Amino acid sequence: MQKVHEIPDKIPPQALDAESAVLGALLLEKDAYEKVSGLIDFNHFYLEAHQEIYKVIKAKAAKKEAIDQVTITKSLKDASMLDSIGGPGYLIQLTKNVVSAAHIQAHSRIIAEMYYKRQSILKATQIIEMSFDGRDVEELGLQWQQSCVQLENIFTVVDSGTPIHQVLKNTIEEMNQDCARLKERQTPGIPSGFEAYDTASGGWRAGDLSILAARPGVGKTSFALHFALMAAIAGNWVNIYSWEMKKEDLARILLAIVSGIYRSDIRDGKLDLGAWKKINKAVGELENLPIIFRDASGMNIEQVQATVRENHRHGRCDFVIVDYLQLISPVKKSVIREQEVAQISRTLKMIAQTRNIPVLALSQLNRTAEGETPKLSHLRESGAIEQDADNVLFLHRPDDDQNVIELKMAKHRRGKLGDIEIRCNDQMTRFKQAEEVFEKEF
Repeated sequence: MQKVHEIPDKIPPQALDAESAVLGALLLEKDAYEKVSGLIDFNHFYLEAHQEIYKVIKAKAAKKEAIDQVTITKSLKDASMLDSIGGPGYLIQLTKNVVSAAHIQAHSRIIAEMYYKRQSILKATQIIEMSFDGRDVEELGLQWQQSCVQLENIFTVVDSGTPIHQVLKNTIEEMNQDCARLKERQTPGIPSGFEAYDTASGGWRAGDLSILAARPGVGKTSFALHFALMAAIAGNWVNIYSWEMKKEDLARILLAIVSGIYRSDIRDGKLDLGAWKKINKAVGELENLPIIFRDASGMNIEQVQATVRENHRHGRCDFVIVDYLQLISPVKKSVIREQEVAQISRTLKMIAQTRNIPVLALSQLNRTAEGETPKLSHLRESGAIEQDADNVLFLHRPDDDQNVIELKMAKHRRGKLGDIEIRCNDQMTRFKQAEEVFEKEF
């Protein structure tokens, strides 16, 4: 059991009566475990003896074995733990103090609350110790945000469900809002800048995790910045996390998009007076847009979750773009890479759902996609990406025309699948639907 910071004359938050009542009820009624399994776990108990008893009960429940005083006593004895928890007499005492499991959920919530308070003390103590150790302010701030997310994830009270009349009411309200936007020729979600995609999908929808995948060099980052620009112009706060490129390099791409100056000229400093005038004009158009860049090198997925939470709380996060998924560090390291990627994709989906915002994650394709038309099985390192994503988009360049990119809608929970032909100008990093033309010829 993790020890909380010792404060003179202060006893760590605990509810031993509630712990005894829950364990006693679990030993008395065979179906009681189902009522609390989503509310508490063994580490929520304060006493180590109670933790060990709950572990055995949980293991029995997982195997669908009988749970009562006799079976738990035997299991503890077989594991040489019976004496350490107080002997068979302690289990008898637990059952004597309980009449039924009628209040087991209420008691479990009390246990969860006490655990949450102990963890709050622990997290605060860690911040205090880091402050005394001379850590810089940015590291302290990030640690605090991460601690808040960890605490938020710890304390989950089981929802008893929403009646259908309330679900229908919420659904009709959303449908009315979509209809009103359609009458105003607005996209229900955040606009992508491609009319065909917005018509088919409704734009970037709140709560959705979308994947934009391609082989290296096809233009994932440039496409993502196009999406970011369109979203920001529409008044949405865009948070861009990049593990691959510095924020200054991303800004150069945006300057190329807006100014029409070749990206290579901006990169190499080949700018005459006329070019600088266009650059300065582009700066004026970009500098007040609601876009936040984050150099994410070294950040793990939980730290991303923490900073999104903080920005969203302050009204500065409507759309998250991650570049790219396979570079994010997991919280829990695993020898199996697929499990790490699954943890990352699941957390990105959780961010989208809990904050009710769209998340767009860029992804690599595996080597088998080289020279082929992309498909879902080409998603690199984990089938969980396909499972968690609401939408999967592929970028594909047909061999016969390098000025064309196909935006392939390979998965779409809300609507149709299909391909959208995009005209591209790599030098200016500009993209338009095929029927539209650029101001400057290719």
